[in-house]
Amino acid sequence: MYCKYCGEPIDSGSLYCKYCGKPVNEDNLGCPDVHLNKDGKSKFDVLKHKRHNRLKKKIILWSLCALLLVCAFWGAYHMFYRKKIADVTIDRVSQELAESVKKYDELGDFHEGLARVCRNKKYGFIDKLGHEIIQCVYDSAGDFNLGECCVKKGQKVGAVNKYGDIVIPFLYDDISLFGEDSLAVASLNGKQGFINLNGNIVISIKYEICNKFSEGLAAVRQNGLYGFIDKKGRMVIPCKYKEIGSDGFSEGLIGVSIDGEIEQSYEIWGYIDTTGETVIPFQEGLTGFPFKSGITACYRGSGPWLDFIDDDGVPHYIINKKDGDDDMVLMNKDGEFVSDFFEQIDSPDGDGSYVISGSSGMGVLNKYGKVVIPCKYSFIAHDFNSEYVIVGHNGENGACGIISKTSGEFAIPIMYKIGNESEYTFKEGVIPLKKDGKIGYINESNQNLTPFIYDEAHGFSEGFAVVKRYGKYGYVDRYGHDTFNVPEQF
Repeated sequence: MYCKYCGEPIDSGSLYCKYCGKPVNEDNLGCPDVHLNKDGKSKFDVLKHKRHNRLKKKIILWSLCALLLVCAFWGAYHMFYRKKIADVTIDRVSQELAESVKKYDELGDFHEGLARVCRNKKYGFIDKLGHEIIQCVYDSAGDFNLGECCVKKGQKVGAVNKYGDIVIPFLYDDISLFGEDSLAVASLNGKQGFINLNGNIVISIKYEICNKFSEGLAAVRQNGLYGFIDKKGRMVIPCKYKEIGSDGFSEGLIGVSIDGEIEQSYEIWGYIDTTGETVIPFQEGLTGFPFKSGITACYRGSGPWLDFIDDDGVPHYIINKKDGDDDMVLMNKDGEFVSDFFEQIDSPDGDGSYVISGSSGMGVLNKYGKVVIPCKYSFIAHDFNSEYVIVGHNGENGACGIISKTSGEFAIPIMYKIGNESEYTFKEGVIPLKKDGKIGYINESNQNLTPFIYDEAHGFSEGFAVVKRYGKYGYVDRYGHDTFNVPEQF
């Protein structure tokens, strides 16, 4: 028999229902076989089923609450006890940093408060007090950008945040730095596409090559030819060009090339806009260099071109430079020449200036086509976005000085040598230069900030620069203190 109140079975001889506590008497006895509903179940079966469902829901609810509490506790514990990153504004070498860097084989520049370090061929990151925020467990690592850094483990690349949490799984063969709209080029199995900061694929990985976005479009290559897509992956300009300008769209235009007439053995260039319309027709003499401040570099005439000859029945091509046609000049968007002619004009810097070569040496043109540094130097080195160039009379290994591309005036006279390969400009107002075989740091006023004591010295980044002395790497700050001999008060 069953209890008519709760529907549970009642043991024979029981005085009370052990489930609901009601007294057992004839009024409290029900029969499961009477008063059946349309489904063939008695009311006691229905009550029993409802009770079990309520119990099941309670168990599920309490389990979810317990799980949420565990997650919340773990999150709070993780946030509270994870290593705190030192203040990114710190710009003085400390005893902590000096002691920490001794254990690393290599040091990198600081970016967003963290610097890449290497120990036993494994890479991690430290903060400005030398705390190892991310352990040295990766086979290679880049620099932090937008709060993330690409790292490699084994043969695959992923990304971590500034606390070492994996934000992009190790799925890709390569990932570029994040650029416009926080999109990065990801490579997988010989193909490329775009991912976002969360690692989600936003443009399919199906192209042979993907270039970074500029002015809303990115160049992609399919079947050996280039076209352009937008940030939703829609093909805006079909893949039909042989080569493209390496800097992407600039001032609404980009140089693109198609095959020339001599059995496709060379290219001729033209310029298109972001809709794919040809703005400057394809013609010999164009270089495909980007426009900066409305001008670009081109050849006077056709420029160097390939000529076909038949030598003893063996066809081949040779470079044929017509007299004067290989000279270069600056041209505006209307096709008008706006500078004198020079033997060579390099691709423009970020400010629109050009390094030029003439019969008497090398110099610099500004963005208006005016010579600001005359062609009288045998050597000029420059950084793409720098206001300055390094000049010298006896090549790269001779004495050099530093000239402003704006004024044409010397900031540093010709009295030093290049301090470190690729360090061709002031960074944070300081540049490493060499004297008597050792490197020190000079500011824009030609004041010596450190002694000439280093064997290797890099440019400054976030208040510190990597230096090498005694066969070991360390850091130096802008006050002249380094991790090899840091003063006690710091």
